[in-house]
Amino acid sequence: MKKDWRVIGIVFLLLVFMSACTAKSQTATYKLRQDDENVTIQNSYKNDTLLKQTITTIIQYETMGVKTKKKAESLLKPSKELYVDKKGLNYSIIFKEKEAVETIEVDLKLLSKDDAKMLPLISLPDGDFDSASEKANAEKLTNLGFEKED
Repeated sequence: MKKDWRVIGIVFLLLVFMSACTAKSQTATYKLRQDDENVTIQNSYKNDTLLKQTITTIIQYETMGVKTKKKAESLLKPSKELYVDKKGLNYSIIFKEKEAVETIEVDLKLLSKDDAKMLPLISLPDGDFDSASEKANAEKLTNLGFEKED
């Protein structure tokens, strides 16, 4: 019976040690505010490797040159179709009374290079997605005018 408790104790200590040593993923948020358009990019990363990005853009209808929700929907329909059936992408757009809220979730582990080249995503990292650096992407975003949120 004492042997069983020792084994259980050792297994428990190993589990505690392993969970303490594994790095957790972190997030960094960057915002760009220009006139009637706001862009927020949230990077999820582990150590310095970029894993996912969530890009949220709020576009005022006035900025698009339209006044109604219906006209904005028809104007943005072709844009929406760009993101359909792309592995590693999740696209949604919500049309509100005076603005549209577009959200694009990019899983860099699943997105293909070919799809990435065809999409108008300003924040994709340069080079290989498997080793994309959060620091390098942060620098790129800062150079584009984004400010890091705390």
